[in-house]
Amino acid sequence: MQLWKHPNGTYYVLYGPRLKRQLSTRTKDRGEADRFLAQQIAGQANPTPGAPTVGQILDGYQADKLPKVRASGALTYAAKALHDRLADLRPEHLTPATIERYARERGAKAGTILREIGVLRAALKWALTRRWISTIPPISNPVKAPPPRDRWLTREEARRLLDACREPHVRLFVTLALTTAARAGAILDARWSQVDFERGVIDYGTGHGNKRRSLVPLNPDALRALRAAKELSCSDFVVEFRGKQIKNIQNGFGAACDRAELTDVTPHILRHSAATWMVMDGVPLGEVARVLGDTEAMTEKVYAKHAPGFLARATSALKLTG
Repeated sequence: MQLWKHPNGTYYVLYGPRLKRQLSTRTKDRGEADRFLAQQIAGQANPTPGAPTVGQILDGYQADKLPKVRASGALTYAAKALHDRLADLRPEHLTPATIERYARERGAKAGTILREIGVLRAALKWALTRRWISTIPPISNPVKAPPPRDRWLTREEARRLLDACREPHVRLFVTLALTTAARAGAILDARWSQVDFERGVIDYGTGHGNKRRSLVPLNPDALRALRAAKELSCSDFVVEFRGKQIKNIQNGFGAACDRAELTDVTPHILRHSAATWMVMDGVPLGEVARVLGDTEAMTEKVYAKHAPGFLARATSALKLTG
């Protein structure tokens, strides 16, 4: 949403796709118009005359959330898919048959559809809390959740990937992901002020929501890569390109994976690989959890199966001979 001043002096709120829709503030005073806009965003007035459509709800939800979320690209992608097929409907039209038809016509993978339905639920809940709508229709998942992936890189695959990183910033990102097990967002957000070369640690900060971060010791590979990058740095950010922060590493990372002939690999697989290596090398799950910034229970749930001797003590009690 944004304000626009009509040639007659009256301010309007522009909203919707490409800001093509208008809502009059009924005032020529900029201060009053600013308050009206704030009320719209805060949900203290109806976004449009009459009941909103699903498209209007998605537009309002995006306008409010995009500046606040980290995965803005994922939100935009999901909202566009929903908008393309459901924009003209009203919430009461979101019946089970409508949602099932959406899934069929979407023709995407189950994980993609479930993420989009999750965005739809979140947008409706957002509209309810802002009094745009009075009830939320129950929306069940139209497809089954896919089984969890257990893709991780072998050390040989990791070496191939590093060799395939032509751009220094991509190679530095991969190195830090594999040697500190940090999330992609934490690495791309990291500044040089967070790197303590004297103590040999990097502090990835507090994180966002339930995505916690850690203070991680730097091994010789990480220290060597960071010292080399520091000598050539042109900005405050550890991973940079042409002196600017990198918001998304997908293109360069994907190209390196193609050159290394690695399939089904995402930046998050690097964190998963690092955790798997630690567990396979016998690092206690509690230590692995602290490096990851996860709870020990979650770490055990995901990675215990990779530990040497996993459940061996339990099965040894099941011997059939004396």
